[in-house]
Amino acid sequence: MIQYAMNMMKERRRLSVAQQHFVENMGQLMATWGLPRNTGRLYAYLLLRAAPVSLDEIAADIGVAKSGASVGARQLAASGLARASGEQGSRRIRYEPVYALEPMFEARQRQFAALMARFHEGARAAPAGAPRQRLVAMANTLE
Repeated sequence: MIQYAMNMMKERRRLSVAQQHFVENMGQLMATWGLPRNTGRLYAYLLLRAAPVSLDEIAADIGVAKSGASVGARQLAASGLARASGEQGSRRIRYEPVYALEPMFEARQRQFAALMARFHEGARAAPAGAPRQRLVAMANTLE
């Protein structure tokens, strides 16, 4: 177990300190958006890579289990933030980021629209007076 941990630390040294900070900070940020922290870390890692990478490389470089790397990569691919491609003559899949912010912004916009719809719903359901006025004001913030 100790040897495994030492090997993982050695592998992670492929990332500079600044890159490690970027990976960690992106993980924290994306966690506030409802994505798992490791999925955010994986996205940041992919953005730093010059070429598509395998799950083995991802797991070693950011210090997660291969199964965790697989789950994160599939989540990114499903959300349009990463692309999976097969490796010629192998079953190995490599991942690369999609260099477009639109999927991220569209997802945020859908969540914001749902929040506004809930405020409208609350305004209709609220008793007259301050609660209804507060919800109406919140619902009409961007209209």
